[in-house]
Parts: sequence; C-alpha cells; structure tokens
Amino acid sequence: MTNQVKTVLLADANNEFRTMLRDEINASGKFRVVACVDDGAKALEEALSKSPDLLVMDAILPGKDALSILRHLRENRKNARTVLYSSFCTDELLSEAHRMGASYFLPKPFDIEDLLDRMYYAFRPAAPVLSKHDLSLKGVVTSIIHEIGVPAHIKGYQYLRDAIIMTVEDMDSINAVTKVLYPTVARHYKTTASRVERAIRHAIEVAWDRGDLEVLQKYFGYTVSNAKGKPTNSEFIALIADRVLLSYERSMTV
Repeated sequence: MTNQVKTVLLADANNEFRTMLRDEINASGKFRVVACVDDGAKALEEALSKSPDLLVMDAILPGKDALSILRHLRENRKNARTVLYSSFCTDELLSEAHRMGASYFLPKPFDIEDLLDRMYYAFRPAAPVLSKHDLSLKGVVTSIIHEIGVPAHIKGYQYLRDAIIMTVEDMDSINAVTKVLYPTVARHYKTTASRVERAIRHAIEVAWDRGDLEVLQKYFGYTVSNAKGKPTNSEFIALIADRVLLSYERSMTV
C-alpha cells in the first residue's frame, strides 16, 4: 500500500462500537473514514456517491445486508476493496462474500489491530482466499499460550506472545534470539532485552509448574519430563511457532 491515506466507508448498526472503530481507524494515520453509517441503505448510498477506497462493514446490517450492498455495487461497476466482520459466520456466508469480492472476513469479537491489519493487507496486489479459519495470528497465539497456562497478568505473557508472532512471521529470527528477537520486543515495550528474556523465562516456568500436564505433553511431547526439564526460551518459542504454522497450513486445505 502506498503512503496515500485511503478513504473508508464504515457501516455498523451499533453506535458505540461504530464510533470507537471510526476513531481508531482515523487515528491510524493510514485511513480516513469519509462515511460512517448505521444501516445498509445509507451505506449503499454513500458508497455510490463517495466511492471510498475501502468498505468496512458488519455483514449483518438493518435494511440491506453487506452482501446485497456488494452485489449492487458490482452491478453498477463500483467495486471497492472490502473487509467484512460479524459474530455470525457460516460457510455459505463466507463463500458468497468471497464471490462478491470481499478481501477479508473477521469473526467478532476481534482486536482493532487485527482489523487495521486486514484493511492494510486488502491493498496488497494479491488478496488471500477467504476461509472460516481466517483468524488473527495474535488470536491463534493467544489461545495457545492461554491453553498452556501462561497467566495473562504477568509481563512475560505479552513478551512471549510477541516473540512467537515474530517467529511465525520470520522463522529465521529464532536463530538470533538475543541479537534480534529480544531487542525488537524490548523496543516495542520500551524496556531492555535482558528484562524481556527474564520475563519470558518466568512466564515459561510458571506455565510449566502450574500448567496441565496433558496440555503440555500435547504441545511439547517427550520434553515434558522431570529428567528433561523445562524447555529453553528459544525451544518454547520455536515449538509454539511451528504449531501455529501447521495450524495455518491445515486451515488452507479446508
């Protein structure tokens, strides 16, 4: 995506949620909401008159749903990149959304950062095929470390999550834990690499001491034993990153 600010039409029936999204989208500096509406009829009218670069809509809107809006725009040769979201999601809905040209479909609830990422990615040359497994990377990693038993209130939780996400996005980074991974996370949180390393170590030890043995064995197999001991930070991060990558590969075959 170029540095030019992209115009956005935002449609959501919930006034409070819509206002929050509008403010966050505008604050990103990459997008500007030029129309903010609460029903499908208004969304279609604004899309036709203002021709925004991107439509961000709840799939279920009063008056006219998002798919009807996209169908009408296609008929009038007014195609726009689109990111849809909804708490209601079926294979049929996803299939039709993809057929109508939507780039992404986010299940609710979602993090605003995940929405902004999808909005940004919608302007990449090749948009991905929609999948009911199009869950945020952060969401997948968060779910796994929750299951393993890393408490969300400790500092190492955030550091560990970010380190795993970085590794998923670039597996070579695990080969430069002290020179790349820790310093990058540290800069994000305005702390030091040594503190990041210690906090991640503490998070792993807490999970190992308090976590469910069956869950730990599921992710770490033979390494879960008193003789073997706890995995190192890099072993832990690499194993979880590998599991996340495998889950994404499996989702693409569904």
